[in-house]
Amino acid sequence: MKATTKITKLFLCAIIILSMYRAVPATAENKATVNATSLNVRSEPSLKGKLIGSLKSGAAVTVYKIEKGWANISFNGGRAWVSAEFLKTIQTSAAQSSKPVTVKQAKVTATSLNVRKGPGLTYGTIGSLRNGMVVTVQKEQGKWSTITYGTLNGWVSNAYLLDQSPQPPVKAAPSSSNSNPSTKGKWAKVTATSLNFRSSGNANAPIIGSLKNGTAVQILTETNGWSSVQTADGKRGWVSSTYLSVQNGPSPVQTTPKPEPKPPAAPPSSVYKKAVVMADGVNLRQGPSTSYLIVGRADQGDEYEYVQSKNDWVQIKLSNGTNAWVAGWLVAIQQHSQTPPASTSPTPSKPSMNGLKGKRIVIDPGHGGYDPGTNGKAEGTHESDLTLMSARMLATELSKAGAIVVMTRSDNTYVSLNKRVEVSHYYFADAFVSLHYNSAGDSRASGILTFYYGQKDINLANTVHKGLVSAGTGLPGGNVRFGDYHVLRENKQPAILIELGFLSNPFDEMTVRSNSFQSKAAIGITNGLANYFQ
Repeated sequence: MKATTKITKLFLCAIIILSMYRAVPATAENKATVNATSLNVRSEPSLKGKLIGSLKSGAAVTVYKIEKGWANISFNGGRAWVSAEFLKTIQTSAAQSSKPVTVKQAKVTATSLNVRKGPGLTYGTIGSLRNGMVVTVQKEQGKWSTITYGTLNGWVSNAYLLDQSPQPPVKAAPSSSNSNPSTKGKWAKVTATSLNFRSSGNANAPIIGSLKNGTAVQILTETNGWSSVQTADGKRGWVSSTYLSVQNGPSPVQTTPKPEPKPPAAPPSSVYKKAVVMADGVNLRQGPSTSYLIVGRADQGDEYEYVQSKNDWVQIKLSNGTNAWVAGWLVAIQQHSQTPPASTSPTPSKPSMNGLKGKRIVIDPGHGGYDPGTNGKAEGTHESDLTLMSARMLATELSKAGAIVVMTRSDNTYVSLNKRVEVSHYYFADAFVSLHYNSAGDSRASGILTFYYGQKDINLANTVHKGLVSAGTGLPGGNVRFGDYHVLRENKQPAILIELGFLSNPFDEMTVRSNSFQSKAAIGITNGLANYFQ
C-alpha cells in the first residue's frame, strides 16, 4: 500500500513538472516575411539539407532562431530551415522585446573580395564578392567577419566591409552645448615615430600610408578618438587623435579643396565585353542558378564573349555558338574597344610619352635581403638581384619620360609585403608594377607572364604586357593571367605583377642576364605604361 502511494505521488510530481516546462517557451519568436521570389525550405541548416518545399515572396513566417546564416522557421505545422539572407524581420515578440534580433548588413568596398573558409589568409577561398554587394554579417572575430550572401557563407576581411546600419551624422559645427569645439583652422603635429594613415576612423580600416614624427596636418573633423586630417601635399585620411599635438598660430597646411575630377567620357559604341574565368573547375550551366544542368567546365584564364547579366549570374557565348551561364563572382568582366580591320590599320608608331609626365609609378623589385627568391638552374642567378637590376633600368626610362618614380626597395634589403602595399597607398600610385622572375618544375617552361587581380588592374596588365611583347626581348610573349598575390590583392591602386622569364629554364636565364634584355624589357614596360595613360 505504501509503495502504491509513493508511485502515485511521483507520477503527480512528474505531471506538474511537465506542465511547468511546457508553460515556458523554448525559444523567443520573431515574425518575418520572405523577400525572395521563391525561397527554398530545407530540413537542415545546410545546402545539403533535404528540400521540403518553398515559400513565395511576402510569405509570413515565425523565426525561432538564426544559426550561421540559416533561420529556423515555422513550416507546415513543424519547423524547417531557410537562408536568413532572404528574410525581413517585421515584428519582435514580447518575449524578446528587450533584446530584438538585428541582422547587420554591410557593403563590399573591394573590387573583388575573397570569401574564405576561416578567419585568416591561410584559409582557402570558396568564392568572391564584387564591389557594392550587400552581405549579411553574422559575427565578427578580430579583423574578420563571417558573412552570408545568397548561398555563399564564409569569412571576409573587415577592412573591405562598410557598415550599412543607420548612423547618426557627424557634425563639426558646435551648434549644441554638447558638441565638440569647431575644428575650423585647427592644426596639429604628429607625435608618434610613425603614425598609420587610414581610409576611415577605425582601427580595422585599410592603412593607406604613414606620417612621420613632426608632420603638420590640418584637422578636418574629430569623432570617437579619431581625426580626419589633411597633409600639406593634399592627402586626406584618418589618424588616432592620441598621437596629435594641437598647435597654436596660423596653420601651415592649406585645405583648399581640390577640384573634383571630371567623369570619364562615355565609352564608344564599338565597345564589347568579355568574361574571364578566375578559378579552375568552374561549372557552366544551362541557366542562371545552381539548379540548372552543367553543360561544361572552365578553368582560370579562359575567356568568353559576354552576353548579359542576371542577378549574380553571367551569360556567356561558347566557342560552338551556344550560350551558357556562369556564377558572376567567379568571372571578371573586361571591356574592350573593337580593333579596326588589319587592312586599314596604320603601322603602329612609338607611343607618346606625354601621358607619363607627372604620373606616380611605384616599382616593386620582388624579394630582397634574406629572401633571395628563386635561383637560376644553370648560373645560380638570384631572383632578388635581377629584379633590382630590372627595377633600376625601368626607373631610369620612366624618369626620362617625366614620371615620378618610387621604388619599394633600392638595395638588397628585405621589405614586407604589407610595407610594399603601404608605399603604393601612401603615394596614391597611378600604377604599381611588381617585378619578378619565374620558376617551374618543368625546365622547358619559358616566357613572360603578366598578372592582375581585380577589375581595376586588367587594362593596365593588358597594355603593359602588349608593350613588353612588342619590345622584342627574345622571350615568348606568354599571356595575361589572374593572380592571387598579396601585393595585388591588398592594393587599392591599379597594380600588376610581371614574371620576366623562367630562371628554371637555362635559355631564359641566359637571356634575362643580358643587358640587351634588361634594356628592351624596361623600354617595353615604359611604352606599355605610356599607352595606358594616353
